Formats: sequence, C-alpha cells, structure tokens
Amino acid sequence: MEHLFKKTLAIAMLLSGVSALADNKATPTLVYRSQGFHADRQKMVGMVGHTDMYDGESWYGTFDLGVGYMRSFREDRIARCLFGEDLNCSDCPPTIKVQGSSVSSRESNAWLADNLYLPCNFDGSFSVSPRIQNVVVDLDFYLGLDEWVNGMYFRLYGPINWTKWELNFCEKDNTFTNTCPEGYFAPTGGSGYLLESITSYFSGSTPTQASGDNITYNGLKKAKIDCACDNTKTGFADLRMVLGWNFLQDEDYHLGLNIQAAAPTGNQRDGTQVMQPVVGNGNHWELGGGLGAHWVFWKSEDEEKHFGFYLDANVSHMFKATENRTFDLNDKDNSRYMLASKFTATNTGNLTGSNLPDTSADTRTDDQVTAPSKQFAREYAPLANLSTLDVKVSVGVQADIVAMFNFTARGFSWDLGYDFWGRTCEDIKCPDNCEPCGCPNLCTTGQENTWALKGDSQMFGFDFDNNDDPVALSASQSKATIRSGTNATATSSDSFSNLRLRNIGIDNARFAYGDASGGTANGRLLGVPGGVDGQIHHVKTSVNPIFLKCCDLATEQQETRGISHTVFTHLSYTWDRDNWVPYLGIGGSAEFGKSTKCASDCDTSTSCDECKCVDCALSQWSVWVKGGLSFN
Repeated sequence: MEHLFKKTLAIAMLLSGVSALADNKATPTLVYRSQGFHADRQKMVGMVGHTDMYDGESWYGTFDLGVGYMRSFREDRIARCLFGEDLNCSDCPPTIKVQGSSVSSRESNAWLADNLYLPCNFDGSFSVSPRIQNVVVDLDFYLGLDEWVNGMYFRLYGPINWTKWELNFCEKDNTFTNTCPEGYFAPTGGSGYLLESITSYFSGSTPTQASGDNITYNGLKKAKIDCACDNTKTGFADLRMVLGWNFLQDEDYHLGLNIQAAAPTGNQRDGTQVMQPVVGNGNHWELGGGLGAHWVFWKSEDEEKHFGFYLDANVSHMFKATENRTFDLNDKDNSRYMLASKFTATNTGNLTGSNLPDTSADTRTDDQVTAPSKQFAREYAPLANLSTLDVKVSVGVQADIVAMFNFTARGFSWDLGYDFWGRTCEDIKCPDNCEPCGCPNLCTTGQENTWALKGDSQMFGFDFDNNDDPVALSASQSKATIRSGTNATATSSDSFSNLRLRNIGIDNARFAYGDASGGTANGRLLGVPGGVDGQIHHVKTSVNPIFLKCCDLATEQQETRGISHTVFTHLSYTWDRDNWVPYLGIGGSAEFGKSTKCASDCDTSTSCDECKCVDCALSQWSVWVKGGLSFN
C-alpha cells in the first residue's frame, strides 16, 4: 500500500513538472474542472464506516447529501488565461490599455482602439477581476451488493449546481475627440460616427452610418463582455455511476477496482460570452475506471479508536462533444477582437496598382498596372464573429486521485487529505473538414478569400483627377496584431511623407490608380482628399490582399489542459443506532490550480515547440455540510 501511495504521488508530481515547462498563452474559452468531479468532497469525506464494509452477507448502503459553496481566488490568473500578456499586472485589478493609432507614444502592449470601432485618438483602459462562484447540492447513493457477490458495490452520485461567472469588467477614464481621417473607415471622417466607449464595443454596439458612406459595421456577436447578460446557470452537473468489486478485503484493509461512467447532464459551452457559465464537464460522456483502498494501521485496545489511510483514484476518458468556441489567430493572442474587412470580386472605380509612382514627368499606361483580385466591399466585422466555430472536443485522460488520513474516536471522525486533479490537453477538431461549422465563419464554404485584417489601413483612396471622389482600395494587413497595424511600424526608402496615410505597410503594397467615375483612366489615388501635392499623398493598395483562412485559426494553440492540488479536512459525527445510522459533518478545502501568474512569471526560455497547450486551472476554496443515513 505504501509503495502504491508513493507511486501515485510520483505520477502527480511528474505531471505538475511537465506542465511547468509550457508557456501560457491566452485562451478565449475557460475550461475548468467539472463541479461533479470532486472525489474528495463527494466520495471520501465522512464516509469511513459507511462504505466498503467487510464480511457483509446482505444488502447495505448509505444515502448522503451535502450542501457546499465554492468561490475562486487568484482572479488575476483567470484574467491571465483570457487575455495573456496584454494585461498590465502592476495595476490592481489588472488592466488593458486601449489607445488609437493617432495617439503619440503609444504603450507597447496597448490594444489598437481602431479595432474596437473607437476614434483614432482614443486613449483609455479597462480592468477585469474575474470571479466564479458555485453552490452545489451533492447527492450520493452507495449500495453494497454482498447479497450477490461479496465485496461488490454500486454507486450513483452527482451535484445539483448553481454557478455564477463574473468578469467584473470596468472601463477607466478615457479621452478622445471622435475622429479618424477620411478614407480610414469610410470616405468621410470627422466626428460623431464612431463609438465612444470600450463598453459599447464589447456589448455589440456599432458606429453610426454616415450619410452617403454606405458602410456596414457588424457589431461584436461572440466573445462579448456584456454586463447585461445572464451570467448564472443552474443544472445537474454530471450523473456519475460506479460499479466496483473489492476483491481483497479484511477488517483492517481493502483493495478494489471499479468501472465508471458519466452522463452529460450539464450545459454545452458556446462562444457568445467570454465568461459563459458552465455546469458540468461541457456535456461530455465519460468512461473510465478506478482503484480504491484503505489500511487501518492503528487501533486502540478497546477498538473504539483507530487511525487509517484511504486512497481513491479515478481515471476517465472524455468523449467527443460539440462546443461552439471562439479562437484567436495563430500566434496572435486576443486577435478575436481585431477588425476584419470584407472583400468582393466586383471592381468599382477601375482600381489598379503599380510598382511605379505617378510623377509629373511620366504617366502610367494600361500595361503597367494590375487590377487586384478583390476590392474592399464596404463591410467590417470583429474577427470573433468569423472565428467562432462548432468544433468537436475530446480529452484523452482526466484523473482525480485522493489520499486521505482518518482518525476515528467513538462517534467522531476526522478526515485530512490531498486531492490531485489533472486533465491532459484537449483534442479539438472541426467536423467535416470545417465545411460547414455552424453559422458563417472563416471555415464555412463560400467564405474563402473574403475577409482580411484591416489593421491601420486606409480603406479608400481619393481620385486626384475627379474632385477627390472616393474609390475603395484592396488593402490588407496580415501581420497586424491587436496592438498595432503595420502602417504604424512601416519604413520607406522613398522621399514621400505621411507613410501611414499612404498605406506603406500593407500587404503587397502597390501605388493605387483608378477612376471614380468608372472609366478606364489610370489617375492616381490619394490617401487624403484635397492633396496639394499628389505625389506626396499617393496611396497604396494591396495587389493582392492576403485573406484569412480557416487554417489561420489557433484551434491547436488554444487547446487547454489543467492541473490542481487540493488540501481538505472534514469533521463528522455518527450516532450509534441499529439498522439505520445517521451521520453529519462539516468540512472545507483549498484548491490551487496551475496557471501562470499575472506577473513576469513566464518562462521566457521555453521554446515555441513546447507551447502547444494552455495551462489553465481554477483556484478556489470551498466549505460544505454533509450528512446522511446508512442502512444494513
């Protein structure tokens, strides 16, 4: 028995050590331990003397009920799981800075406000302090089947669960004048049409349509941070069934094996809210097995006091279940909140591009320009709307291993123990090769070569020869991030100024030409209307744009796993009765989940090949009252 205990602890320590090698990334979906998979609270505490009875010759069993409350701590680590290194952890609670492309001396980890439909000179921030609370009513029925086979038993258990998930989002003071240049979002600029708060964007609001612009602004529909949403859920977490046989048993010890199954009685995850409450394991069927053992190594002479060690190990496989999840782009944490532009094959304004700029000395001819494959279709959407998929999720192995000491003195019983929980990395697959995956997204047939990252691109050029009439460009920025567009970091060897307004940093940049009247002329297009010098303001377009693909989604990089370590204690009293024996107790625990701290706690020496799974487990404390009635 001692050898088995040491081996179990060694496995737990090994799994913990392996997880420490992996660098944490952000994940749009929090996947935590099911409220119905806590063997310490549900199967072990208060059960000494009521289960695994020796030398029974007939039916016996127990029914117990526990009422508990669980609440998370280490809120900064939950925030870190969601938003990664963009969090400023020197603030309490952690904050994310949001600054527009026109803000001078932008902070390096600030989100680009332009992605959130905010003004280009917006300067603000928001804080988050996530919290998860659970109230559980554990129901447990154990039946000894000694009437059939000595040592055989059946167990049925699971909790009725109320859960509340809160992000505690708070927008800080912000400043702006509600303006972006003409041609940046729409042909017109000025004030009054963009959003005025981060809160508005996260709740799904959209900019006001300016007269004559004919722009479609899609609001955020997935991964929302909406204070008005219902963030509670009530249901039956998991219905778990165990059939076991204690093949080796005596008055002072037993050793047995069991098979286990869990029915998915909770709710499915979906990508609507970033803190969507989940009851249960995400609606997975589970099948597995377990090992149970105990050894009473000391007894008093009158045998009214004894001290023993108890072990309960449970391992299961979580079968595939459909979940609606939001993903970031590969290697781009939080890109779900970036802005995407839609493109069409219809070319209006005779848009073309050339490697050569127009000068006063020469003019482009038709054979020196190339039309882009697609042109901006005057429609925007947050990337989360396009990167939310119906995916199949499975987990190879989930383990819950409890080691407990018990001291019993007459009717009093005291439990003190440790619980290791671990879940291997998820396996996420999009069904049917991602065609389709639910509502329209990047993986749906017909959406190929349609959407591209906007970044800080100018989306319209102005016809220098036609009264500055606007022509939609074909600009894309595949290397943009949630923090910055590629125009802001671009350099150029030519003598022209206003690099950002001229789209120097876009993909496959070519000098833009067109004719707003629909003719075939190759007049130069400017980045701003009313340019005094057409050469200085000559804007560029992408020939061709780089479009977002299904394979760009971080379905593998944002698979998650979890490890936690729990210490617990329980004190109970059993009344001395014949046939029907009541008992009642109280206990509590502290669970410490493995997640990267919200600080400079990352192992920067970790190579990219080791960053294939996000470590994210909940830390929480809990208290409970548990009582029951045994019969024989």
